[in-house]
Amino acid sequence: MTKLTLVTGATGLIGPLVVHRLLAEGTSVRVLVRQPDRLPADLRKRVDMVVGDIRDPGAIARALQGTSTVLHLAACARAWSSDPMEFTDVNVRAVRVLLREAARRRVERMVHVSTVVTLPPYRPAPINGPSQAPTPYEVTKLAGEQLVDQYGAEGHHAVIVHPTRVYGPGPLNDANAVTKAIALYLKGRLLVRLADRDALGNYVHASDVAHGIVLAARHGKHRAHYILGGENASFRNLLHLVTEISGIHRPMVALPPAVALAVARGAELWGRLGGRVPITPGWVRILLEDRRVSCDSARADLGYVPRSLRAGLEETIDWLTIEHQK
Repeated sequence: MTKLTLVTGATGLIGPLVVHRLLAEGTSVRVLVRQPDRLPADLRKRVDMVVGDIRDPGAIARALQGTSTVLHLAACARAWSSDPMEFTDVNVRAVRVLLREAARRRVERMVHVSTVVTLPPYRPAPINGPSQAPTPYEVTKLAGEQLVDQYGAEGHHAVIVHPTRVYGPGPLNDANAVTKAIALYLKGRLLVRLADRDALGNYVHASDVAHGIVLAARHGKHRAHYILGGENASFRNLLHLVTEISGIHRPMVALPPAVALAVARGAELWGRLGGRVPITPGWVRILLEDRRVSCDSARADLGYVPRSLRAGLEETIDWLTIEHQK
């Protein structure tokens, strides 16, 4: 990737890591950012910056001018939004415009960053009722993927990557919920966990995802889907590792799914009144699903080699310790 590469979502958890890696390899980078001050200070003078919203077709057109490769990370990845159209506007409509403009400008390579939750679970959640319905995030990310698949079917280069449950140093927000939970656990403020029957999830360090995205741009096969994951583990086992590494043990209550769903429904109601919504019934269902995965195709095609969960957690806990001391 010696030509100009556009990175969207450069102010998120993974985006700055992608930009750092590209710059370290000598790649010319452009970023589309809505709030330039959120881009790490050490990157601002090293990239070509287009200021604009991913939902603005004009901003997308400006960002794509002269670009040969696009790494599309921007997404609405909240648990819940007070604006019911935000997920569609960002995860579907913006993707449609991006692909249309990329086709017009004959962009050579496109990597679209989706999510593992658009893929079927290894084993569904043992629940019934309205909570089985997909979340707005799942619906819109899948719709965005389908647009990219169609773009690829029309002869344009396209690769889709599916990060799993990402953690690591970075903003403690919905997109970095695992690290946020670890931070709360270490402080003794994570009082409950879901009684999930030790359903497996897959946990991956943010730096490994960033590396995988760059590898997908270099080596990804046309129209391929790659899972960018790390290690399969239950959340209880992840917390056990956190205890081993930190030496800190915190007692917790395992919340039955029925109670968790009731709490989540209450959180949604609170959101409609203007409060913050950390969890919804749909996300309780996702956490109850067994979502173990294999990254074999990414290993074989891309040379993707993620770190172990223990190594990643050691780095993350060290970072959290330093941040807490500031």
